[in-house]
Amino acid sequence: MNNTQAVCNYALLQFLPYPETGEFVNVGVLVTCQQPCLLHFKGAQVMPERVKAMFPDQNEKAYADAMAALQTDMDRAKGSVRDPKTCQLIFGELVRRRESTFRFGEVRTILTNEPRQLVENLFRRDVLMESRKQPTPALVKA
Repeated sequence: MNNTQAVCNYALLQFLPYPETGEFVNVGVLVTCQQPCLLHFKGAQVMPERVKAMFPDQNEKAYADAMAALQTDMDRAKGSVRDPKTCQLIFGELVRRRESTFRFGEVRTILTNEPRQLVENLFRRDVLMESRKQPTPALVKA
Protein backbone atom coordinates (compact mmCIF):
# COMPACT_ATOMS: atom_id res chain seq x y z
CA MET A 1 0.00 0.00 0.00
CA ASN A 2 1.22 3.46 -0.88
CA ASN A 3 1.61 5.70 2.22
CA THR A 4 1.81 8.90 0.18
CA GLN A 5 -1.43 10.80 0.15
CA ALA A 6 -2.64 12.27 -3.11
CA VAL A 7 -4.66 15.47 -3.29
CA CYS A 8 -7.64 14.90 -5.57
CA ASN A 9 -10.57 16.99 -6.73
CA TYR A 10 -13.98 15.52 -7.42
CA ALA A 11 -17.49 16.56 -8.34
CA LEU A 12 -20.70 14.60 -8.06
CA LEU A 13 -22.87 14.27 -11.15
CA GLN A 14 -26.44 15.26 -10.32
CA PHE A 15 -29.62 14.23 -12.12
CA LEU A 16 -31.82 17.34 -12.02
CA PRO A 17 -34.82 16.90 -14.34
CA TYR A 18 -36.71 19.91 -12.95
CA PRO A 19 -34.15 22.69 -12.38
CA GLU A 20 -36.81 25.06 -11.07
CA THR A 21 -37.24 22.86 -7.96
CA GLY A 22 -33.53 22.40 -7.27
CA GLU A 23 -34.11 18.74 -6.38
CA PHE A 24 -31.53 16.23 -7.58
CA VAL A 25 -30.09 12.77 -7.05
CA ASN A 26 -26.36 12.01 -7.29
CA VAL A 27 -25.81 9.62 -10.20
CA GLY A 28 -22.07 9.77 -10.85
CA VAL A 29 -18.69 11.10 -9.83
CA LEU A 30 -15.73 12.63 -11.68
CA VAL A 31 -12.29 12.53 -10.03
CA THR A 32 -9.02 14.14 -10.99
CA CYS A 33 -5.57 14.05 -9.40
CA GLN A 34 -2.44 15.79 -10.56
CA GLN A 35 -0.03 13.33 -8.94
CA PRO A 36 -0.61 10.69 -10.18
CA CYS A 37 -2.13 12.33 -13.25
CA LEU A 38 -5.58 10.83 -13.69
CA LEU A 39 -9.15 11.62 -14.69
CA HIS A 40 -11.79 9.03 -13.81
CA PHE A 41 -15.58 9.04 -14.21
CA LYS A 42 -18.18 6.57 -13.03
CA GLY A 43 -21.89 7.03 -13.63
CA ALA A 44 -24.99 4.98 -12.90
CA GLN A 45 -25.73 3.60 -16.37
CA VAL A 46 -29.16 2.30 -15.34
CA MET A 47 -31.58 4.64 -13.60
CA PRO A 48 -31.05 4.15 -9.84
CA GLU A 49 -33.99 3.29 -7.59
CA ARG A 50 -33.53 6.61 -5.78
CA VAL A 51 -34.12 8.45 -9.07
CA LYS A 52 -37.22 6.37 -9.82
CA ALA A 53 -38.60 7.08 -6.35
CA MET A 54 -37.93 10.81 -6.46
CA PHE A 55 -38.85 11.38 -10.12
CA PRO A 56 -41.34 8.60 -11.04
CA ASP A 57 -42.32 10.19 -14.37
CA GLN A 58 -38.81 10.05 -15.82
CA ASN A 59 -38.21 7.75 -18.77
CA GLU A 60 -35.64 5.05 -17.97
CA LYS A 61 -34.54 4.61 -21.61
CA ALA A 62 -34.02 8.36 -22.04
CA TYR A 63 -31.95 8.38 -18.84
CA ALA A 64 -29.84 5.42 -20.03
CA ASP A 65 -29.30 6.97 -23.48
CA ALA A 66 -28.27 10.31 -21.98
CA MET A 67 -25.91 8.61 -19.53
CA ALA A 68 -24.35 6.56 -22.36
CA ALA A 69 -23.71 9.76 -24.33
CA LEU A 70 -22.20 11.37 -21.24
CA GLN A 71 -19.98 8.32 -20.69
CA THR A 72 -18.73 8.62 -24.29
CA ASP A 73 -17.86 12.28 -23.68
CA MET A 74 -16.03 11.38 -20.46
CA ASP A 75 -14.06 8.62 -22.20
CA ARG A 76 -13.09 11.04 -24.97
CA ALA A 77 -11.98 13.62 -22.41
CA LYS A 78 -9.96 11.03 -20.49
CA GLY A 79 -8.19 10.08 -23.72
CA SER A 80 -7.11 13.73 -24.14
CA VAL A 81 -5.25 13.86 -20.81
CA ARG A 82 -1.53 14.21 -21.43
CA ASP A 83 -0.16 15.93 -18.32
CA PRO A 84 -1.37 17.37 -14.97
CA LYS A 85 -2.09 20.83 -16.39
CA THR A 86 -4.20 19.47 -19.26
CA CYS A 87 -5.96 17.16 -16.81
CA GLN A 88 -6.99 20.10 -14.58
CA LEU A 89 -8.14 22.16 -17.58
CA ILE A 90 -10.26 19.27 -18.89
CA PHE A 91 -11.72 18.63 -15.43
CA GLY A 92 -12.61 22.33 -15.09
CA GLU A 93 -14.38 22.31 -18.45
CA LEU A 94 -16.28 19.10 -17.69
CA VAL A 95 -17.63 20.35 -14.36
CA ARG A 96 -18.53 23.81 -15.67
CA ARG A 97 -22.15 24.71 -14.84
CA ARG A 98 -24.54 23.97 -17.71
CA GLU A 99 -28.28 24.02 -18.25
CA SER A 100 -28.86 20.29 -18.48
CA THR A 101 -30.62 17.46 -16.70
CA PHE A 102 -27.16 16.18 -15.76
CA ARG A 103 -24.84 18.67 -14.11
CA PHE A 104 -21.93 18.54 -11.75
CA GLY A 105 -22.15 19.88 -8.22
CA GLU A 106 -19.45 21.81 -6.41
CA VAL A 107 -15.82 20.75 -6.76
CA ARG A 108 -14.47 19.24 -3.57
CA THR A 109 -10.96 18.31 -2.49
CA ILE A 110 -9.98 15.11 -0.71
CA LEU A 111 -6.80 13.33 0.38
CA THR A 112 -6.47 9.64 -0.36
CA ASN A 113 -3.88 6.90 -0.11
CA GLU A 114 -5.39 5.16 -3.13
CA PRO A 115 -6.23 7.71 -5.86
CA ARG A 116 -6.97 5.03 -8.46
CA GLN A 117 -9.69 3.58 -6.20
CA LEU A 118 -11.18 6.94 -5.26
CA VAL A 119 -13.84 7.12 -8.00
CA GLU A 120 -15.19 3.71 -6.98
CA ASN A 121 -15.15 4.58 -3.27
CA LEU A 122 -16.94 7.89 -3.82
CA PHE A 123 -19.46 6.26 -6.16
CA ARG A 124 -20.33 3.67 -3.53
CA ARG A 125 -20.54 6.29 -0.79
CA ASP A 126 -22.30 9.20 -2.52
CA VAL A 127 -24.28 7.58 -5.35
CA LEU A 128 -25.13 4.11 -4.06
CA MET A 129 -25.28 5.43 -0.47
CA GLU A 130 -23.39 2.41 0.84
CA SER A 131 -21.69 2.46 4.23
CA ARG A 132 -23.06 5.86 5.28
CA LYS A 133 -22.42 4.94 8.92
CA GLN A 134 -18.85 3.72 8.40
CA PRO A 135 -15.88 5.65 7.01
CA THR A 136 -15.08 4.68 3.43
CA PRO A 137 -11.65 2.99 3.13
CA ALA A 138 -8.97 5.00 1.35
CA LEU A 139 -10.70 8.32 2.05
CA VAL A 140 -9.23 10.93 4.36
CA LYS A 141 -10.94 14.30 4.75
CA ALA A 142 -8.84 17.22 3.57
